This record gives sequence, structure tokens and C-alpha cells, in this order.
Amino acid sequence: MVLSRPDSGNLRASGQYVGMGQLALETTMVRGIAMPDNHDHPSYIQRMFARAIHWFAGLVLVLGCAAALAAAPDEGRKPSRLNPLSHASTGFALSGAHLLARCESCHVQGVFKGTPRDCNACHVSGNRMGASIKAVNHIPTAASCDNCHRTNSWSPATFSHSSVAPGTCNTCHNGASAKGKNSGHTPTSASCDTCHRTTAWTPAKLSHSNVAPGTCATCHNGTTAKGKDSKHVSTTASCDTCHRTTAWTPATMSHSSVAPGTCNSCHNGTTAQGKNSGHLSTTASCDTCHRTTAWTPATMGGHSGVVPGTCATCHNGTTAQGKPSNHIPESQLGGSMACDACHTNTTSWSTLRMNHNGSSGNGIGWCKSCHTKGTSYQGNMEKKSLSHEAKKGQVPTDCSMSGCHRPLGNVGSSYSAWD
Repeated sequence: MVLSRPDSGNLRASGQYVGMGQLALETTMVRGIAMPDNHDHPSYIQRMFARAIHWFAGLVLVLGCAAALAAAPDEGRKPSRLNPLSHASTGFALSGAHLLARCESCHVQGVFKGTPRDCNACHVSGNRMGASIKAVNHIPTAASCDNCHRTNSWSPATFSHSSVAPGTCNTCHNGASAKGKNSGHTPTSASCDTCHRTTAWTPAKLSHSNVAPGTCATCHNGTTAKGKDSKHVSTTASCDTCHRTTAWTPATMSHSSVAPGTCNSCHNGTTAQGKNSGHLSTTASCDTCHRTTAWTPATMGGHSGVVPGTCATCHNGTTAQGKPSNHIPESQLGGSMACDACHTNTTSWSTLRMNHNGSSGNGIGWCKSCHTKGTSYQGNMEKKSLSHEAKKGQVPTDCSMSGCHRPLGNVGSSYSAWD
């Protein structure tokens, strides 16, 4: 028998109903009850609706189980790692070494709920995840791991000293919990922060305020701290006799204990500055001319050992001051002369007595070369024009000539007075 409906297809005698829902129905029996020919009967509609509800609920159950089986790791099968972006939605973003950890390392036996999120909940002794814990020599602290450590690696770690009380450095920096003083450290009981900063051990700035004067060598012995180098002035005096605590140089040498005449014991060009290549040739001690406060100005020690007439040995313009460019030419004075022929005082050039060296004038050592008005030679000699007192019709050729100034004339005194 074939039953038909205008809107639902055919119900064949084989028991398969072909319609919009493709719902299989028994043609003759529903749970042992004969199907009436009238499909619009109320009991039939109720039974059909109940079957649809049961079928839909079963489908949802099957799909839910399938999804759960697909998500849950089977025994012996490697679970896939969760996408970091998806894991962030759980409130715990994966980064660093956590990205490489297997899911079951934290989610033991597939239990997701209640997995710890704080560092010290996992990285603690006896944790069920097998996470690494603080070493026995770790700095004593109750702070969370991520205060100092990153997720990439335990080290390097960045420690904030902001909460550390000044003067308590050795609570950690004792050589066990954290780095302490090395074997060559300056002997001191002062706290680390007296000299060091929290950003780095070096450079360190030592405060010498507590160092007793004269005890510098306790540290500055060349081993514990910098000492005297091989070229240092030979002395047993304490460092602070000459040096300041701010820097080694400049140093102020106190010469109070140096015996006069022993300067070259140090000032020999090796231990301390000696005579330069242009220095006056002398065997005299430095303190004959120089003071202990500075090399210059120097006062030549009385020239007592200088042989008369040998001034130019030093006063040649190179070794010592020589004649300036506008000095009176010696050729006008009858020949070459030494400095001391005119300069009679060794303390000043301006103290002098003019030595004309027998110059006669009028062609034999012209007087006018220096004494004519307008000449520029150095000196305080009197200068006038040649015709200042010339008689009518007379044309003077020099200061000293017949009728004028001596020695060739008859007026004044030779080399001492004009009139």
C-alpha cells in the first residue's frame, strides 16, 4: 500500500518515508501500535513530535562526545600545544620558556581548572608540575620570581634595590647569597653602598673621610690599591703629603724636608722633570735660580760663577735672552763687545753704563748713527739734529767734529757730557 501527502513526498510500503526531513518511519507499526490511515490524527502527531525531540537530543549528545574526545589527549598520543594567542584568553599569556612547555607539564592529568597562575605557586618546593625552584643560595626574599627574572631564562636577572635599606648590603652581598668582596678588595668594614652604586660595581668612589692621615699605604701599596709607580720620587712620605684624595694629579710637593743643593736627586729627567735641552749650561743646583713653587720666573743666582766677557755663551737669544733687533750696533762702537761692557748689573738689563769703546766719530764710529734725531736704536741716549747749533754756512757731518762735541770737537767731555 502506498500512502501519499501533497507536501511531504511518498511513504512506501518498504517502510521508508521520503519527505523533506528524510525521517524514517515504520509504515505499519510505531512501537507496536498500528499507524492509522488518517495522518492527521492527534495521537499520530504527538508521537511524531516526541520522536523528533528524542532524535535531536541524541544527535547533540553524539556531537558533544565527539568534540570532547577530539580535544582530550588519548593515552599515548602527544597533545598539540595551544596557540599562544588562544591561551592568552585564559588570563595567562604564554611567553619565553612557557611557550615550549608541554601542556601536561602544567595541566597534570588533563585537569585545566585550578591551574596556578602565580610564579611562586609553581616554582616552589614540592610542586606537582615539577617546575624548577629557588636554589639553596638564592637571595632571601619573599618577592615573586618575575620581580627580577624574565620568562626567557632565569639569568640574567635584574634586581631592584629600591626597597633595600642603606647599609644592609652585606645581608645578600656576603659571597654566598650574592657576590661579595673579592680577595683583593680594600680592607674595610664599611657597607658596599659607601663606595658602590646599585647599577654596577665599577666605577666606585671611595670616601676617604674616615681614613686617618698618614695611613694611605695601608691600601695604596700596589696590591690592594694603586701605589707608587717605578718613576715615583724616592720618598718614604705618606701619599697625602703631596696628593689629594680627589685625584693623583696635580700633586703639590712639599720641599721643606729637601736639603738645599740636592735638587737633582729627583730632578734628573727620570724621577722628576730635569733640565731641558735649551737650559743654560751649568752644574749649579736647581735651587740656585729656581724656586720650589714654580720653575719660572727664575732668578739667575748672582752670575758669581760666570767669567767676565763670556755673557754671550748663554745670552745668545736661544739659551737665554740676547740682544733685541734694535740694539745699538757694536760696529758703531769700534768693535765687538760683551754684554757686561755696558750692562753692569746682572739683575736687570736697564742698569747700564754706555761704553763707547774709544769711538772717535766723524767716520770712525759715527756718533750720529745713534744720537741723530729720528733713529730707533734702543737706549736713553740724547738725540738731536746735526744742525741744531750749526754756524751759518757750516754743514756738520757728525756730532763729533772740529768745532763741535768731543772727542774731535772742543765742547764738553768725551763720552760723558755734551757741553
